[in-house]
Amino acid sequence: MPPEPALAGAARALVAGHAVCALALLVAATQHARLAWRAAGGRLDAGLARLYAAATAATYGATLVLGLLAYPTFRYQVRGLFLDRHAPWASNLFDTKETAVVLGLPVLAIAFGLSRLLDDTRARALAWPYAVAAALVAATAWFATVSGFAVAFARAV
Repeated sequence: MPPEPALAGAARALVAGHAVCALALLVAATQHARLAWRAAGGRLDAGLARLYAAATAATYGATLVLGLLAYPTFRYQVRGLFLDRHAPWASNLFDTKETAVVLGLPVLAIAFGLSRLLDDTRARALAWPYAVAAALVAATAWFATVSGFAVAFARAV
């Protein structure tokens, strides 16, 4: 019998924390995108935009780290023993989700950076790129979270 993956004993707690952080990320990223689009429309609340940009970055990072810590156990016990054989669509969706999350990291950095540059003098020039970046981060968060729950429930169906 092969050895247990690293952190196998903590896998359930890690996945639960990963799911909670993902839901917090949805709230933060959606609110951040809403504020960014308001800024693009000329209604800037720079302090709140900075707050939600930071909350989005923090929850994105926490969700990513907890997912990485849970991954070895998932890879062997869930994906290897069940999904690859009985639900290959879920394995493919998981790969797509992970790719989207990694591609979202530079966009997150751009949205966060632009949120720090917003002030009354530069807000107009930066508002549209900021709004697009924040919206892409929110879309990535929604896709990743919905996909993650679909993969998690693939085993239950």
